[in-house]
Parts: sequence; C-alpha cells; structure tokens
Amino acid sequence: MRIKTNTLGFRLILLFAAIMIPILAVLFAAGYYAKDVVLAQVSKSYQNLVNSNLQMIEKSLDDITTNMIDMVDHDENFQRFGRPGLSDSDYYFAQMGLIQRNQAYQAYYHTVDMFYAYSRPNDVLVTSNILGSTESYMDNIKNWITGSIHHPKSLEKLLYKWSIVRIGDEYFFNRILSDDLTNNAYIGALININSLKSALGSLNLQAGGDVLFVANDGIVLSSPSASLGEGFRLPADKMSKNSSFSLTEEHRRLFVISSQSPEIGINMAIVLPNSELLQGLNEFQTLVNLLPLFVFLILLLYLYIFRRTVIRPILKLLSAIHRIRGGAMETKLPDSNLVEFQSINHAFNSMVEEIQYLKIDVYEEKLNAQNAELKHLQTQINPHFFLNTLNIIYQLAELQRYELVKKTVRHLVQYFRFMLQSKRDTITLGQEMEHIRNYLEIQKMRYQDSFDFDIRISDEWLGACIPPLLIQPFVENAMIHGMSLKGESFTLQITAGPYEDKEGLMRIDVRDNGKGIPDDKLEELNSPEYAPASEDKHIGIWNVKKRIAMRYGGKAKIDLCHNEPKGFRVRMILPIEYI
Repeated sequence: MRIKTNTLGFRLILLFAAIMIPILAVLFAAGYYAKDVVLAQVSKSYQNLVNSNLQMIEKSLDDITTNMIDMVDHDENFQRFGRPGLSDSDYYFAQMGLIQRNQAYQAYYHTVDMFYAYSRPNDVLVTSNILGSTESYMDNIKNWITGSIHHPKSLEKLLYKWSIVRIGDEYFFNRILSDDLTNNAYIGALININSLKSALGSLNLQAGGDVLFVANDGIVLSSPSASLGEGFRLPADKMSKNSSFSLTEEHRRLFVISSQSPEIGINMAIVLPNSELLQGLNEFQTLVNLLPLFVFLILLLYLYIFRRTVIRPILKLLSAIHRIRGGAMETKLPDSNLVEFQSINHAFNSMVEEIQYLKIDVYEEKLNAQNAELKHLQTQINPHFFLNTLNIIYQLAELQRYELVKKTVRHLVQYFRFMLQSKRDTITLGQEMEHIRNYLEIQKMRYQDSFDFDIRISDEWLGACIPPLLIQPFVENAMIHGMSLKGESFTLQITAGPYEDKEGLMRIDVRDNGKGIPDDKLEELNSPEYAPASEDKHIGIWNVKKRIAMRYGGKAKIDLCHNEPKGFRVRMILPIEYI
C-alpha cells in the first residue's frame, strides 16, 4: 500500500522523528564517550597505582640486597660460617647468629618469605621458617636451594641478581650472594611472587578482578583468581611497555592495566572485568540502546492519542462533507469533548440545516416553475388540435356531408369533455387511446377509404400511466405531413408493449406508410437541442420532448426514424407507472 506523504499524520511523524533522532544520536555518542572517559580515568588511576607499587617493590628489593651485602662484608658470623676447621661450638654460635639476624630482618621485611645461608665446607644449609608451610613444602625448597648451589651453571645464573625461579608450582624472586674470595659461604633470600600482592590486599577491585605479576612472555607468575583460571595469560606484545588494553578471553571482556619494571624484569598488571568496571555505564548504555524501542512505543501512544483527539474528528468532518456532497443531507456530526471541535461540529450542523432548508425552498420554487411551464405546454396542444378539427368540420360541411359533420362534432365534444376533465398530471394509456380514437374517427370520416388506422394494445398495458396528450401530437403530425391523396391508402398503426432491452420500461410505437421525412430533417428532429423555428411547425414534437424531459429526466427518450418499407416511425421509451 502506498504511503500518503501529504497527510497531517505523516507530517507529524516526520516532525517527531526529526526531533528524536538527533536526541538519540547524542545519547549514543554520550554513552560511548562516557565509556571512553571512564576507561581513560581508570587506566590513569590504576597505572599510577601499579607504577607506585613496582617502585616500592624495587626499593624493598634494593634494601634487602643492601642488608645481604652488609652481612657478607661485615658480619663475623657469616665469615666464620664459611670457614673450614671450626670447632663445633664456634660453628654452632656462628650458625645461631646468622639465624637470629635473618629472622630479625625477615620480621622487618615482610615480603621476604625465607632467608637462607649455606656453608660449602660443612655442607650445611640454614634457613628461616616460612609461616604456615608444611614440612614437605620446606624440604622441597631446601632441595632446590642445595641443588642450585651444587650445580655450577645454575648457580652462575642466580648469583648477584634478583632472578625469577620456579619451585614446584610457584614462582619466587631469588637473590644469592657469596664471599667473593673463597665462595665457601652463600646467603640468599626467597620471595614468593604471591607475597608481593599482600601490599595490595586492601585494594578494592570489582568482582572477578585481580592483581597479577607477569613475565615478559605473558606467563602469569602469581596465582590468578578462580574467575580467571589457571591457564590465563596475557599477550606478550603488550608486556614490553606500560599500557592499558582490552582483552577478550573465553567470552569475557577484560580491561588490563600493565606496567613493567626493567630492573627486576617483571610486569605488574591489574585485570578488571568490563562488566563490573562499567556496570553503571553498561546499564546506561543498555538504556540508550532500548531508547529507540521506548521512543517507538511512545510514538505509537502519541499517534493513537493524537488520532483520537485530532485526526479522527477531522476525518469525520471530511466524511460528513463527502456524504453531504453525495446528497445525504441528514448527516450530523456528534458532540466532541474538545471545545474547538465542538464549536466546529455545531457550526457544521447549523450550516447543513440551513443548506437543507435552502435546498427545499429552491426545489419547491423549481417545481412550481416546472408545473407552470408544463401547464403552459399542455395548453399549447389544445388550440392547435382545435383548429385542425374545425378545419375538418369545415371541409365536411363544404362537401355537404352533414351526417359526418354531426359525427365529427360528437367526437369533438367527447374530445373537449376529455380535455375539461383531464387537468391531472397523468392519465391512463387507455384514456389517451380513447381520446386518439376520437381524433382518428374524425380523420376517417374525412378520408374514407383513403385512410385506415389500427390500435393494437393489450389490456394489461391500458392501465399504465402517462402524461396527457403525449401520443396525440405524433398522430396529428402523421396525418398532416405523412398522408398523400395520391397512390395507395394511408395506414396509421399504434402499438405498445414492454421494452426488450431493459426491465421497468415500456415502448409506444406510432407507424405510418406515408411520405416519410428527409434525412436532414430527421437528424434535426432527433437532435437534443432541437427547437421549432415557429409555433406552426412541428411544435407538437418539441412540446412532447420538453414535457417528458421535465417529468422523467434521462429515464425516457423519443426515437424518430424511417419505417420499413416506407413511411415514418416514432418510438417512445417510458418508465412503467401505475396508479
């Protein structure tokens, strides 16, 4: 169905869309801009936090390294611990001194999980305890320490720097120092990577977030949270610089803030779920995404209300105007709840009533004018026929046909009696035929054997109603213009019956075998604009055409044509009416 673009409803939809679409576009842009701003602010805030913690870790490792160097260079117990040939008591006191000093430093440096010292001449490993650890866990760590020191290549990689090592399933920071002269004694520190997270224990991360320590190849060194999973890792190309980026992992959207410490070769990253980080913004974004639906529903409600309050009354008004244009003058508009439309409806109803009264007055005036004209046309027939009849009587008297004169006068008296008693608008076809028969009898008396007539109408049609003197003019014209005293006898025939082409109509034919009529004259008489040039010539035909046009409109017609094999024929098609 084609949409009409020139309607009031369509223009209102366009106006509403022109207002709402820019608003929705601004809301969408504001939502995404707010998300970018929040992510930038979060990234900046957490980046500062990560950098600060990495600096604290670096400083703490430097302090631990300084303490260990001081022990190697100045602590007598460490120096005696690596000497061979000490007595058991000297060795015992040196060992106890190292343990006490290491425990004191471990209590100060909470990030250090274990200090240890190893004497190569005595093959003795002294360690501080890891709180909460099991005996097997400690044995596993001690075995790794002694194995690393006994293996020259492994020991070379670990000496004099902080290194990331893996013991069992955990990663540690490890630093080993030795007496540079004899390399008989070693001192070291182990820091569990997970222990470095303790400084951030008060950090309030969203559900599913975590702080991770990551190697440069993206492997997670600290234990990830359960929400991230054991196999979680970060992309290696993002670990070489300070950055923030989004990551999709197992249908989850994560936001990562990472920073690297070149000194210790480790990355610190904070991982936050987008769903938690942007929870408020996501709800706002969801609301923005649903706004078109809300706007559409509001638009439908708005159009429904506007249609009921404005469009529907206008459509009713237009419909009423169309019905009145079609002639339904009884159309009325109902009362409206709106004052403006109520005034319009009352004004419209008043106008319709005035039009109706005016139309009735005009119609009555038109009827009166038509009746007056009809009466005038009927009176035009009477003197015309009277003169013709007097002419016949005169001719009969001249021929001294007195019996025929008396008979003609009797028919003439019956004719005038009919005229005086037939002031009605309609008569029956039988009454019209009796009137015509009187006329034809008069003509028969005049022409005797030279004229004959035949009226063939069944009884069922004699009761049909027609205007008076409708057939009489055509019979008179046939006698005046068709009859010739030379040649064969003149015959006039009148018939009536149903009209075969359409129901509800009757036909009346008047035929003769006379002289006929020229084609040009026949065309003139059949023309709708035909009017006689004078009142003496064919006034009867014009009179009948005028009367049936006034009475029947386009439902009736008169057809003039040649009769076969010769002569003239008049056919009248009239609606069937009965009293």
